[in-house]
Amino acid sequence: MLLDSPDPIGAREVQRRPDYSSVNVAVHHLEKLCRVGLATKDEHGRYSASRKVSIGIMELFMNIGRVRFPRLLFYAAFFAALAVMYFATAPIVLGRDSVYVMVFAIAGTGLLAYEAFKVWRQI
Repeated sequence: MLLDSPDPIGAREVQRRPDYSSVNVAVHHLEKLCRVGLATKDEHGRYSASRKVSIGIMELFMNIGRVRFPRLLFYAAFFAALAVMYFATAPIVLGRDSVYVMVFAIAGTGLLAYEAFKVWRQI
C-alpha cells in the first residue's frame, strides 16, 4: 500500500484499506516496517515507503515507473514476438516443422500469460 501511494499516508487510512480491526494493528505493522528500514514516518505521523524491496511474491514482479508487472508477462510477450517474427519471415509452408513451431509458440505464450495473470491477481 505504501509503494502504491504517491504521498505519505496515515495509520487510519492504512487501517481502512485492508480492513484491519483497529488502528493499533495498522500502527503495529507500520512500525515494524519502519524498524527494518522499509518505511519512514514523517513529523505528522504519516508513513511512506523508503525503498523498494523484493520479498516473497514481490520477487515475481518488475517495476516500470510506479506500475508493477509480473516477470512472466514479459516472457510471454517475448515468446509471442519470436513466433510472430518466425511466421513473418519464414516461407509459409505447412510442413511438420511449421506445425511444431505454431503449437509450441501458441502453447508457450498462452501458458506464460496465464501464469502471469494468476500471479498478478495475488497482489
